[in-house]
Amino acid sequence: MTPAPAGRCTSVDAICVLLLIAYFLHFALPARHGGFREDEMLNLWGYWYVGPIQSVLAFARFWTAYYRPGGALYYLPLYHFFGLNPFAYRIVQITILALSIPIAYWLARLLASSRSVAFVAVLAFCYHPYVASLAFVGAFIYDVLCGLFYLAALTYYVQIREKGGYLHPLQLVLFLVLYICALNSKEMAVTLPVIVLIYELLSSSGWGNWNAFFCWMRRDAAPALIGGAITAVYVCSKIGGITSAPGSDSYRPLYSWHNFVTSNASFVGDLLYAPQTITPTALLLLWAAVFVYAFLRRDRLLRLMAFWIVVVPLPIAFILPIRRGGCLYLLLFGWAMICAKASSDLIAFLTNAFVIHRHRTGMYRTHQALLETPAAPTSAQPIDVTSSATAEKTPGWAVRIALVSVLAVSFAVFTEWENRRLATVPNLLRVGQKLSHVIAAFDSLNLQPAPHSTVLLKPAEQLFQNKWHPLFIASLVWNDHSLQIWIDNVSKLTPQQRAEADYIISLTEFEAKVIRSPNG
Repeated sequence: MTPAPAGRCTSVDAICVLLLIAYFLHFALPARHGGFREDEMLNLWGYWYVGPIQSVLAFARFWTAYYRPGGALYYLPLYHFFGLNPFAYRIVQITILALSIPIAYWLARLLASSRSVAFVAVLAFCYHPYVASLAFVGAFIYDVLCGLFYLAALTYYVQIREKGGYLHPLQLVLFLVLYICALNSKEMAVTLPVIVLIYELLSSSGWGNWNAFFCWMRRDAAPALIGGAITAVYVCSKIGGITSAPGSDSYRPLYSWHNFVTSNASFVGDLLYAPQTITPTALLLLWAAVFVYAFLRRDRLLRLMAFWIVVVPLPIAFILPIRRGGCLYLLLFGWAMICAKASSDLIAFLTNAFVIHRHRTGMYRTHQALLETPAAPTSAQPIDVTSSATAEKTPGWAVRIALVSVLAVSFAVFTEWENRRLATVPNLLRVGQKLSHVIAAFDSLNLQPAPHSTVLLKPAEQLFQNKWHPLFIASLVWNDHSLQIWIDNVSKLTPQQRAEADYIISLTEFEAKVIRSPNG
């Protein structure tokens, strides 16, 4: 795959993207059989409870403490049309991930100016067994949406800048809208202005005086600085919301050097297929090696990705317990780009060595042929001194394509092997089985309580870690905001409320029974 102009998409790029999507679907399509995870019931119920109007307003008011309003754009339409059928949710989640592939590919092409680097990088990025929860577990829809909008915003920005242009007001607005969509999807997006600013710093040739610096600030750095101001407002509101919200300890960052390096060591271990083996010391050495390689190589892509792998995980690096799986989506892109570029450099070295060797071999054979030729050759048998050398030469691009193809196929085979070794598909498909059973138990009642009724649920046991999940499920199954639903021994009820409940329903994982109803 030969380099091509970064600003022009060709049929070869389209073929590469189609191959990448087909590769991704090979691994991701089994996720269509997956169910809901417990977190999804809480998420969906939260959007359902406040309603679509409030959810849309919260999306516009990104600076409020409302919980990830971008998720409402996913959950509420699907719930309206498909209820609690997980098949539709998984199909949409897989589709969003598939839509992210051409965006990621184009961003890689713009940054690397190389199809081979872009193809290999996105091959590693679009599916990773340790990050497969992105497709199989619905609770990671926030990471999926954040990744889509984050990459879209950065690709849109880089596309304009690589052509030598600056963002006009409408283009700046579109860039910021995409960024706000990413912020509304998940907090991981806060690093985008930093990445954009680093991109501009690496692209700058320096400033001769203060006027040149202020001109750079006004034209080149303005989008990053405006995005940074938006981030500051957003972070202040989120920190305030986490501090005041009960039960939010798992989202409260604990700032320390130990947490920072320990978390990142875990992230890198998973992404490099070596979990539990990357120590904090090994991590620091690896980071140092990447930075040294990037700056000695004098490659802007490598330099940007060196900062990427340190900056992007910052929002989750101080949160315990350590995040895994789909939370590493954006970080995976940075490591995939670094590995693809290093592989490309190695392939280029091998290609040059091969071509030089073949050329020298051809010249040697030509020289030998000249030595063996009679001193006075006849005109009927002319000597072609270049034919031997030409025959020995193999075009460099053909060798490069062959090596890239071998690398891609080898990596795909390794991913398939690793996916089977980890039993990724069966393990992730088991997620949420109990929840599916409880939903089926409610459906089997074939019951729709009368509006404004009171319903008392009596679980035979604590079915879920969150004791309120039966209430969430019942509310979503019946889809009636006028119902007042209680859970026995969880809701604070007076004896009179308990005695006057219109419906009393016993509940186990596999069965629900109506003990009392207005109809007797």
